[in-house]
Amino acid sequence: MKKDKAIDNIYEEREKFIIVGLTGRTGSGCTTVSKILSTEIFEELNLHEPKTTDFDTNEQRKYQIVYSYIKQHWSPFFRISMTDVIFSFIIQESFDNLIVKLSGIIGKELANNISNELNAKFPNLSAEYFYLNKEISKIFGTDIHLDRSNRNNLKIAYNILIRLSSIQSKFREVMNNNIYIDKSNNTTVSTFTYCLQEFGNRIRNHGDINPDKEFSGIHMFALARRANDFIKAVQAVNKANNHPTFICLDAIRSPYEATYFQDRYSSFYLVAVSTDDNERIRRLGEKLSHEQIKALDSKEYPSKLKDESRFTNQDIGACLQLADIYLYNPYESTNEKYFITELIVKYITLMKHPGLITPTSVERCMQIAYNAKLNSGCLSRQVGAVITDSHYSVKAVGWNSVAEGQVPCNLRNAENYLINKDKSSFSTYELENQEFIDHMHKEYKRKIGLSSLKGRLCSYCFKDEYEQITLQKNQVHTRSLHAEENAFLQIVKYGGEGIQGGKLFTSASSCVLCSKKAFQLGIKDIFYIDPYPDIATSHILSFGKDKTKCPQCHLFYGAIGRAYTCLYTQRIAIKDELSCLYSD
Repeated sequence: MKKDKAIDNIYEEREKFIIVGLTGRTGSGCTTVSKILSTEIFEELNLHEPKTTDFDTNEQRKYQIVYSYIKQHWSPFFRISMTDVIFSFIIQESFDNLIVKLSGIIGKELANNISNELNAKFPNLSAEYFYLNKEISKIFGTDIHLDRSNRNNLKIAYNILIRLSSIQSKFREVMNNNIYIDKSNNTTVSTFTYCLQEFGNRIRNHGDINPDKEFSGIHMFALARRANDFIKAVQAVNKANNHPTFICLDAIRSPYEATYFQDRYSSFYLVAVSTDDNERIRRLGEKLSHEQIKALDSKEYPSKLKDESRFTNQDIGACLQLADIYLYNPYESTNEKYFITELIVKYITLMKHPGLITPTSVERCMQIAYNAKLNSGCLSRQVGAVITDSHYSVKAVGWNSVAEGQVPCNLRNAENYLINKDKSSFSTYELENQEFIDHMHKEYKRKIGLSSLKGRLCSYCFKDEYEQITLQKNQVHTRSLHAEENAFLQIVKYGGEGIQGGKLFTSASSCVLCSKKAFQLGIKDIFYIDPYPDIATSHILSFGKDKTKCPQCHLFYGAIGRAYTCLYTQRIAIKDELSCLYSD
């Protein structure tokens, strides 16, 4: 049958090459997801058998479709750890030089202890290290990039990748046996993780693990490019053996590394793994103290990065905002991990065969909120919100923006302010308050003439400038309404119906101010993507004797943005596809 071959050809590229990049806070479950994706045999996924009759919901019917398809199309993913990628840079140094670099981070005595213990515990380590050092030097030399036109280089890179994990695990074991105390907060930390984070920051900063080099501005993608070299190596080896290439890239901690792959591969999906914060802390608490968890969070989920550090340091919060697919990894009393495994196979099925099933109601509403946020003119963060009734029927849409008739911040030009006092763009306060005028002349007279702007508008955030002058910080200083607030007001403004018992969807969890409004309006469920760093959930949304009246908060899981469109758009109408497959 030639028609069925034509159908197969439509999905052929998806059946040959997929990259899943994992991101998420430590303890959320990235390792769990990578293990599931690496499962060799379909039966070992331990999926629930689907119902074949007496369905309770359409989601159960969808699961039957997914199960039936993936059972015949499951292939394991090859895991590339970003830790291994960092280690490939580390091994470019000789062993002795590496110990010197470690001494600069954790002290000479501890570094020497680690060196001695490594050699004593693993007698063959020196030879293994020397071999990898030689092979990496052979194909990378002093460059970061691999010459992929040389097929032999790709074979060597594949062989290096296979062996990196083993040597990395030996370093991890020994380094974590040697306790290091971070002097900045007097907390014991994972020595291995602490050093790897420092080395990763240095590589993004200037391209290698050496200390005290200036920020280059060109190496922020160094780890992503090296990871891409390894992806190409795996792909080349698989292609030579006529095998498909499915890559799990674990775990991406920099938003720029995420966008590097999103820009290069239509078959790349950034998958964020999340769990309730109490559950994440419980998992971490099995090995770490409260102080250690706090120190870990401050490293990988910083409140705000400034200057060069925003390009070099981990920022999982920013990665979560870029994700294409969100997975929820709840507490499960068994080892089978049924819930998250079923989510994973659902989205792998849609990557291979887009449009096989339709989105959930929650995904549909969150996608509207995601699209709405793009209307925001906020210079800091775009947020979207959707309000529905109890049946997911949309009643209002909002995004964080200024009041109607005012000019959003991304369209206000500091140059116009200083030169001609454009009265339609600026407030009476901005135009007449002498202290503010003097401040703006001091801060922006030099900035607007900088050639480094390269044609960009010299916008400014009023809140930031006002708080610099007054030395006071307060949410009310912002010009914009919050997205949820804006959505609530649309209902009032246009005489909409009541929303008691309804649902709120927001691309970032609600702050205290918006949580109070949601509670007062009788919102029953709040679905959110990125947790807001305040006490709204524990203080506002869980208050009162009758907890049934409190809005229930739900971490969103599903596809969003471009992934929503890509995964749920049929490549060929289902009726036409089946017609071709039925034909003789």
